[in-house]
Amino acid sequence: MHSGLERLFRPASVAVVGATERAGSYGHQALVNLAALGYPGEVWGVNPRRGSVLGHPCVPTVADLPVAVDAVVVAIPAAGVASVVDQAGARGCGGAVVLSAGFGEVELGEALQRDLVAASERHGLPVCGPNGNGIVAMHARAALWGDALAPREPGPVALVSQSGNVAVNALNSRRGLRFHTVIAGGNQAVLGAADYLEFL
Repeated sequence: MHSGLERLFRPASVAVVGATERAGSYGHQALVNLAALGYPGEVWGVNPRRGSVLGHPCVPTVADLPVAVDAVVVAIPAAGVASVVDQAGARGCGGAVVLSAGFGEVELGEALQRDLVAASERHGLPVCGPNGNGIVAMHARAALWGDALAPREPGPVALVSQSGNVAVNALNSRRGLRFHTVIAGGNQAVLGAADYLEFL
């Protein structure tokens, strides 16, 4: 279904929806991680209550982004996510990583997950997640990632995990695995392990 994962895994521009300076939140950590890896591309925040976040320009909605970014990191409550995915698809963005939880992993979130999948399908927008840690592309110095992350020398190893904890522990391992790409796909509502493996 999704051959076009290039923009998501080698993004030249990233927007973080739910960008904030509140330490400990996904929207803050995602921005900190991009800086930690020395991400060379454009970074935008999306938050209607801010004009800038951690030195990055901030716009009210994805529709307001001045460029169709390659990757959209979504770090807002589950109820608003399908609308953001819809906007990202309509805007021509390359793909989305949904860090938010509260979807198919809980009974009350099943309808929200269906809405998310429908929004993705309307635009053919690849989505990693929801309820996942995201993507770390060490070779591209791009982190679309909700957990604390330390820069490491990239190498030839890829890890595709459903579990965020497995991926976090692998990234923090001192065994010198030298990762190229790490993916923690969570619910895999749109993209699954087979899609990631085929792309890699």
